[in-house]
Amino acid sequence: MIIKQLNLDHFGKFHGREIDLNPGVNIIYGANESGKSTVHAFIQSMLFGAERLRGRGAGRDAYSKYQPWEGGASYEGRMRLSYQDKNWRIVRNFYKDDSHFEVVDETSGRQEACASDDISSLIPGMQLSNYRNSISTGQLSVQPDGQFTTNMQSYMANMAMGATDSVDVGRALAYLKDERKKAAGRFSQETYHQYRDKAEMLRNELKAREGIAERQKALEQNRESILKQIQQLENDADGAMKADRQERMKAIQLIQENNDVAAMYKAKKAELREFEGQTGGQKYQQQMSGVVEEYEARQEKLEDYQSRYSELEEQNEGNSIRNLALIFPVAALAVIVWIAGGLVGLKGIIHILAAVLLTALAVGLAVFLIRSSGGRKGRMKQLKADMDRLENEQQAILDKYQIEDIHELMEKSQNQRSRQDVVLRLRRELEQLRKRYDELQKPLAPYLEKYGDSVTLESAAGQEQKQKLQKLRGQASELLRQSEQLNWQLEQLNMKQSELSELEEQLKVLDADRKMSEEDMQAIDISMNAITEMTARIHGSFGLQLADYISQLFSYISNGAHKKLNIDEKFQVTVDDDRKLLQPQQLSAGTADQIYFSVRMAVSQMLYDEPMPLILDDSFVLYDDERLKNTLRWLTEQKAFSQILIFTCHHREAEMLESLNCDYHYVEL
Repeated sequence: MIIKQLNLDHFGKFHGREIDLNPGVNIIYGANESGKSTVHAFIQSMLFGAERLRGRGAGRDAYSKYQPWEGGASYEGRMRLSYQDKNWRIVRNFYKDDSHFEVVDETSGRQEACASDDISSLIPGMQLSNYRNSISTGQLSVQPDGQFTTNMQSYMANMAMGATDSVDVGRALAYLKDERKKAAGRFSQETYHQYRDKAEMLRNELKAREGIAERQKALEQNRESILKQIQQLENDADGAMKADRQERMKAIQLIQENNDVAAMYKAKKAELREFEGQTGGQKYQQQMSGVVEEYEARQEKLEDYQSRYSELEEQNEGNSIRNLALIFPVAALAVIVWIAGGLVGLKGIIHILAAVLLTALAVGLAVFLIRSSGGRKGRMKQLKADMDRLENEQQAILDKYQIEDIHELMEKSQNQRSRQDVVLRLRRELEQLRKRYDELQKPLAPYLEKYGDSVTLESAAGQEQKQKLQKLRGQASELLRQSEQLNWQLEQLNMKQSELSELEEQLKVLDADRKMSEEDMQAIDISMNAITEMTARIHGSFGLQLADYISQLFSYISNGAHKKLNIDEKFQVTVDDDRKLLQPQQLSAGTADQIYFSVRMAVSQMLYDEPMPLILDDSFVLYDDERLKNTLRWLTEQKAFSQILIFTCHHREAEMLESLNCDYHYVEL
């Protein structure tokens, strides 16, 4: 098979990119992040589809990783290749909602029929696992994966039997392991032991069933006897108790009435004390009346003082005007006399005396009027002081009784009078109750002497009968309880008997399953051992040939540093250095890569009927120059591969091919 052309229409970072490839060596160069791994993944996806994972792996699979960067629903590509003189065109649309895969024979123009969504049915040996473990090597993944061992075992088994791909050892072993697990799952040893132990426990418990039944029968017989005694006692006691009951009922009625009267007397007495406490008695009532009278007397006196004060205030205002009217004419006349005498030239004692008398009269009148006005003001001041004193005394009364005005105090006084009426009524009722209590003592005395104050309807004889009946009823109740408890135990045991029967049936089934499971697992173990022995025998022939091939190639690459490699039936490789066997991991990383490269090359030539492309993605990064040159020389000399695709971010491979005079096709991404 030869890959002729890649068309990355919409894949990863590429959009409409076309890459032509030639037979022989192709160097596909690109710097980091130029898309080399994307092109490598494109080849695998075109052949086998883009891997899609579910659950936790979703979002990290190849499908998600290489979705087109430009987005949209276009996620597709084409690849042209030749196989057995046919030119094929592979067309894929990877988009999950419109996936499409077809292989077209460009020579005939017909579409090839594929049994699956890949080319495994068209090219023998071209399964995804074989592809990954042989002709396709990704970055840092030279070592084959876990599927490699079973694939190689199947291949050698087919070769040994002259078949092609009819035997799949790995699938056969996986199938047998799954069947063995199913066979083991059909029988649970733990469940079997649990059922067996529980059945044994139930058998031991059921042994007590007969003894419990006998005890229950004896209890029922004893209870029937006690119930007959109870019936006889009840009949005998009925007649003797009737007469005594009537007399006791009369005594109980009188005692009850007496107690009721005494209780009512006590309650009325308590009510009376409560009202007496609220009213404060007659002395308190008199005090309240005196306070009201005293308040009203002060109020009358205060109103009188206020009236007199108002009169004096009015008089004082009127007298001021009148006094001026009296003084002004006298004073004016005195002034006129003085002025007139001066004008006409009057002189002498008469003129002077007249003027002096008039002046003295005006002054005297003024003094009299002033003294008269001062007396009124003194009286007004005294009235004001008396009014303030009375108002303070009134307010002190209101504050003392915590009221706003005298009407509230009068209302309190009225309430006290109402409570006093209630007190009088209660006293009358108490007197009546006392009288009724005294009346009851005479008819009650004989009954108290005979029965005391704790008389009941039951007579002494009746009480004795009652005690006997109560004791017998208690015994009957206890016997019934014990009988019911035993009956419950019997019911539980009957249920356990049913459970035991079911368990025994289940144990029979489990035992049959156990025998069948053991037989099936033994048969499966024989089959698995046979396959293992067969693969070991086949490995004895093919494994030696494979080990020789790998040893020769590795010795060629490493310049004879390690001459012999071994590969066991599980296809685990070891290196023999003439002293001990070494695991590849014990050597340098570059040497381990070269060992696994040798294994891949050997396997690639065994798995396919004709030469296939060899795809190497940065597979030589750990090789030194000498071993890389040996590897490239070996690859160019081989006819086992139709073409070799070397993805690299270095120019070293191209330079070494030129130094070896080897042609190659160069592609730069």
